[in-house]
Amino acid sequence: MNDGYRIPRIAFGTYHLEPDGEAERAVATAIRAGYRHIDCARFYHNETAVGVGIANGGVPRDQLFITSKVWNDRLIDGTVRESIEESLHDLQLDYLDLMLIHWPVEGKLVAAWKVLEQARDEGLVRSIGVANCRVPHLQQLMTAGATMPAVDQLEFHPYMQDAKTLAFCESQGIVFEAWSPLGRGACMDDPVVTSIAEAHRATPAQVILAWERGKGIVALPRSRNEGRIRSNALELAEPLTSDEVAALDALDRQQPVNPNSTPENFAAHLNGKSSHF
Repeated sequence: MNDGYRIPRIAFGTYHLEPDGEAERAVATAIRAGYRHIDCARFYHNETAVGVGIANGGVPRDQLFITSKVWNDRLIDGTVRESIEESLHDLQLDYLDLMLIHWPVEGKLVAAWKVLEQARDEGLVRSIGVANCRVPHLQQLMTAGATMPAVDQLEFHPYMQDAKTLAFCESQGIVFEAWSPLGRGACMDDPVVTSIAEAHRATPAQVILAWERGKGIVALPRSRNEGRIRSNALELAEPLTSDEVAALDALDRQQPVNPNSTPENFAAHLNGKSSHF
């Protein structure tokens, strides 16, 4: 990353994993399968269970990379620092490898970012970044003289691509992460994806993750199924060809799995007028 720390090329997402044992089992399984990056958030309401899964994974803390995020309400009420401390408490960690602002709430981004900078300087977190930020939000931080984010995390998959933000992040040394990198299954049955998967004797998920990895994107697949957790961590035996990459690029139809990712809903969400999750 642009701050000198290294980030694993694939992460295990924990969104919608229930805190009734499911999250614990899935996270521990992911770590045993080779994942070293676990992506969490206060909004997921399962960080205590995720923390147990991390502890049960059998891998030393210094070999893991743990991310969390500050939710919108904490930006609005000015309790960003408290949110960070709560994540550390629930995850039972002394520090976080990466803390993100979950959404760039209008008028609150720069102030929240300054709190993250302070938390980094105090050692509560090592790296800081943002999620769901487009180019204007990143430029806003630049104009404010802030440290450039190490990471920007957005929805990205074959049916929902953001080449403009991806290119801007590349130009600024910002790691681009993809949440819902498989489109929550929406594009897994696409004939283009399945035909490429057959050619590589791979799963559709492995093909999509390889396509994203080839773009320098850190993908965050999530699954409850032990077999899929393990298979998603495996890379293709042979890289995708340029024609295969072009075919996957051509699938973009600006079809998100989260309505807030669409241009018409994005601004409304940041104004507190939408809650599609």
